[in-house]
Amino acid sequence: MTISIVALSAADRQRMFAVDQAAFFFDPSWQRIEVATRGLDWARTFGACVQGCNELAGVYTSFDMTLSVPGPLDALAPVPMAGLSWVSVHPDQRRRGVLREMISHHFAQLHEQGAALSGLLAAEVEIYGRFGYAISSVETELTLQRATVFTAPSLDDRAAAVTTRFVAADSDDVARVVHDLHLRCAAETLGAVSRPEKMARPLLVDLPLTRQGREPWQVLLALVEGQPAGYAVFSREGKWESWRAKGTVTVREMAAADPGVLLALARRLVDFDLTASVTISGRPSDDPLLWWAGGPRAMDVKTLDSLWLRLIDVDTALTARGYSGTCDVVVDVLDPLCPWNQRAWRLTADFDGVASCLPTSDDADLRLPVQSLAAAFLGSASIAAQAHQGLVTELTPGSVRALSRAMSRDRAPVGAIAF
Repeated sequence: MTISIVALSAADRQRMFAVDQAAFFFDPSWQRIEVATRGLDWARTFGACVQGCNELAGVYTSFDMTLSVPGPLDALAPVPMAGLSWVSVHPDQRRRGVLREMISHHFAQLHEQGAALSGLLAAEVEIYGRFGYAISSVETELTLQRATVFTAPSLDDRAAAVTTRFVAADSDDVARVVHDLHLRCAAETLGAVSRPEKMARPLLVDLPLTRQGREPWQVLLALVEGQPAGYAVFSREGKWESWRAKGTVTVREMAAADPGVLLALARRLVDFDLTASVTISGRPSDDPLLWWAGGPRAMDVKTLDSLWLRLIDVDTALTARGYSGTCDVVVDVLDPLCPWNQRAWRLTADFDGVASCLPTSDDADLRLPVQSLAAAFLGSASIAAQAHQGLVTELTPGSVRALSRAMSRDRAPVGAIAF
């Protein structure tokens, strides 16, 4: 069977939407196709065609995004990342190599462009590991009760200086403010993904059929001296049990310029009338909210995989990030899907945490699959922990410890935004 990958345009959006709907079986009346496809970059959008079939067998797109990765020493560095999305294979075309062909096309395109990273959010965890992706960050979903007390004495004065107000999300002006804050906060947050401006407005469009009893999305803005400093995108749903208010608040995205602003937002979110609980998604595993409220037993906590990362060019990726200290190791990388990566690389980081990564014929100090580098890239799953799990092989004593410490970070990477 011959599979070809073809470029798609805005004229193909109905065909693309049909494949996505067939693969994910959502109610198409919930979504407006012009809204769903408005944030797409058609130059990065492709379909798979099977010989003898008139319909698309699969589709994918990618977004021009930025990932805040560890920089030299304690800094952060912005690195371009292709955000892979809309990956769909029509149910009639499964198990015929369509997905592999699309992923291979994606990798080849990025390699030609000299891109370092591809990232995605996985609908099913079993799929993407075999393509070299690995979980690079985890996120938590926190469910708190109304009137939860957040204790952070050193931040009380800062939080008291913050004013908050909420406004309807579906507005050009609000979308502009939220996007500016999103970029500002993401640049200062380890592991945060920054979306392009083209994606900003569609995310806040009100789609009545998707609400299922909730109010339209609102934005809670935090202001410091009258200037925006943080936001939460939220929606409330009214519920009553035995004539008592049991409404819920759902927060799908939240960002703050500093911990004091985050504290002010959190205190407001747990103080809405007629509500009983607040669920906040996309929080990092070491989120201050968790500890300000008293720890995991003070709330319901769910932990799940967040950003899956793939190193497209190992040398470009490892040079783009910074390191917490010196190291000089030869790493034998296993990557059969991207053969340009499968070789020995000498990674050297100086006292300032700046690195070089060059091909070498020297004997390797450790051997690992490309997935292990992706898992450790943001400092989440350490090289030492992966060696303990049997995923990394140490060939020279001390090399695992040296690389693991150099790639480590004091903070956990934040969960990714939805894309």
